[in-house]
Amino acid sequence: MKKILLLTALTALLSACASLPETKGTASSKSPQATLPFGAVEESCAAKGRELGQLIEKNGRWKLYDTRPGTVGPRNFFVTGFSDGCPRKVTGAVALFGDLALYELVNYGGGGGALRTETDKAYAGIRGCGAGVCSDGKLKRLSRSTAFVSVYPTPGSRQSFELLMHKRKLVAAAVR
Repeated sequence: MKKILLLTALTALLSACASLPETKGTASSKSPQATLPFGAVEESCAAKGRELGQLIEKNGRWKLYDTRPGTVGPRNFFVTGFSDGCPRKVTGAVALFGDLALYELVNYGGGGGALRTETDKAYAGIRGCGAGVCSDGKLKRLSRSTAFVSVYPTPGSRQSFELLMHKRKLVAAAVR
């Protein structure tokens, strides 16, 4: 009986996700509530306090906020920790900090290192580790000043919008 209820709930959730309308916005809208097209990022200096939403994750000085945690549809996320004091806003269904060690392994382990996106190219210039995977010590030092945020348009999507931040600045952004 429990399995039937679980499968019924899962089916209902998947149906709800499939029927969600695509949310659109304009990158020129400086309203903290306005959504952006997927793959856009905006300085949102007007967003403060509750407008940022709920803090969902920290990575060093960087903080990631969700305006509607627990929902499955596209919504705004804010990243704070920039030197100018202005949060950066992105829109998606899921957002999270990436792991530098995993990024290193995927991109530089086993002969990797193909620079496919602007974030890959920018990270290659920041990392300073040569052709192979960075040492644990170097990664630890690098993680104090560098972070990735990955934003997904829908739960389970393979496509992502990636932000690379370094020394309290947004240095690159790209859709993967």
